[in-house]
Amino acid sequence: MKPFTYTRLALSVAAIGFSGVAQSELLTVYGKANVSLQLTDAEESATDLKSNSSRFGVKGEQQLDNGLIAIYQAEFGVDFADESKEKNITARNQFVGLKGNFGQIRVGRMDTALKLAQGKVDLFNDYNADIKRLFSGEIRSSDSVTYISPSLNGFTVGATYITQEENDPAELDSAGLSAAVMYGDKKLKSTDLYAALAVDSDVKGEDRVRLVLNQKLGQFTLGGILQRQTDNNTDESDNGFMVNASYKQGAFTYKIQHQLINDDTDRANSSVGVDYKLGSATKAFAWFTRQDQGDLEAEDMNTLAVGLEHKF
Repeated sequence: MKPFTYTRLALSVAAIGFSGVAQSELLTVYGKANVSLQLTDAEESATDLKSNSSRFGVKGEQQLDNGLIAIYQAEFGVDFADESKEKNITARNQFVGLKGNFGQIRVGRMDTALKLAQGKVDLFNDYNADIKRLFSGEIRSSDSVTYISPSLNGFTVGATYITQEENDPAELDSAGLSAAVMYGDKKLKSTDLYAALAVDSDVKGEDRVRLVLNQKLGQFTLGGILQRQTDNNTDESDNGFMVNASYKQGAFTYKIQHQLINDDTDRANSSVGVDYKLGSATKAFAWFTRQDQGDLEAEDMNTLAVGLEHKF
């Protein structure tokens, strides 16, 4: 293991060590362990153990003068399956900022406004059918500044500016802007409707428009995304959509989702799944996903997974 990785691991262990005394506004330790056993059938069949965006982090806030509050977050991805070996601890959202009556401003490495606008609509987030498999724009950008407004009659505005790194030839002309208008509670707890309209302008070489809707109807939840993405180098545009539905019955949540991108290959993902709530922070799950590669030379892929998730 490289010295740098040892250092990160030491810092990670130290952060976890605070957990017994750190659950306060000043310092909160949190995380999620999500691991699944997967059977994949493509060109060859294989079984594998996957860590699905498992993570841990620390976050907090501190009251300052003049009504301002300092905020921070340092989140790391953890590979419980150790597939990446030396890189089993990676950077996720990590920022420092200020909040007050004006809203909040964050500086660091963060999800863009367009990614934030997704809310909780993706029923298979972090799995094989995550919308990022077909849609571009699910970006966690370094060197970025994000502003989030206070809620006004249920509406919130977000904007992310991604700076241009002059010393990195690979990132020349990469400065971009991401913006979103969001309505309602993305967790559908305080409102039965969540909606968002988001745009990217020259973010990682693309322009994007994304419309998100998520509606709670009793025990049912219906969701959808429409997206148009344009490559600024070729001026070629792709259109896509995602629709899904879930139904809660006791400790069970049944889910179905379909996503399609109309590019040169017309790729699609279709999934069904079920979650079983074992406790307030723990669930077992199973899902099946078919990944249709369209006109690509790669074989279509079918994946069956069973797993366990625990949040802390």
